[in-house]
Amino acid sequence: MTTTKPPSQPIEKWTEKDVHLWLKTEVKVHETCADKFCGEEVSGDILVDLEKKDILGFGIKHGPAVKIKTYLERLKEGSQHVAQFPPYVENWTKEQVKQWLLQHVNIYSKYAQRLHEEDVSGDCLVCFNNQDFLDLDVKGGPAVKILKKLGQLKNNSGPTLQPILHTSTDQREGVKPTQPELLLAQQPEQPEQPEQPEQPEAQNKIESKKLMKNLKTSKLYDHEEQL
Repeated sequence: MTTTKPPSQPIEKWTEKDVHLWLKTEVKVHETCADKFCGEEVSGDILVDLEKKDILGFGIKHGPAVKIKTYLERLKEGSQHVAQFPPYVENWTKEQVKQWLLQHVNIYSKYAQRLHEEDVSGDCLVCFNNQDFLDLDVKGGPAVKILKKLGQLKNNSGPTLQPILHTSTDQREGVKPTQPELLLAQQPEQPEQPEQPEQPEAQNKIESKKLMKNLKTSKLYDHEEQL
């Protein structure tokens, strides 16, 4: 018979497979995260001593790491994680978390993008505390604002999330060249024309002046001879 839940025995006696099963069935992290714990040979007696920095050291993103640490604290207390938020919040994908942060919390896009990069989905976001945001380089003011807005969701219906539009920069990068631009780009470059030699007009004027001067000199000489 296949076990679908971790054994009821003390955590310290869990095998690596038991830890993997707990991560999959109770914490509900992605299988790749659970597999990393097996790859690092984390058994129950090691699991109880893990800190968030240790989990991050396994190559796990910040969002899942915070969630695992929160569930682990409850496990060591002998209790289970109890949802404090409406199901729609914990069901948010990381894209929906980013939409909510931008459209309803109105924080800087760099902070929303930072959480998105660290796989912060709804079930991870509800586990965050102020220090977790600070660890992601979110300043204290925005961190407090996020937590306050998050707390307000406990008694509110789901907010409307609009698709995130591309920025004008993204749109400009995708603009296709117009037909005249394409034709211009396709035209072969014209070879440079060789420089034309200068016209000998100036030289002809100089030669004419010399000739007239010689002619006058010759006439003057002939006149003197006749005298």
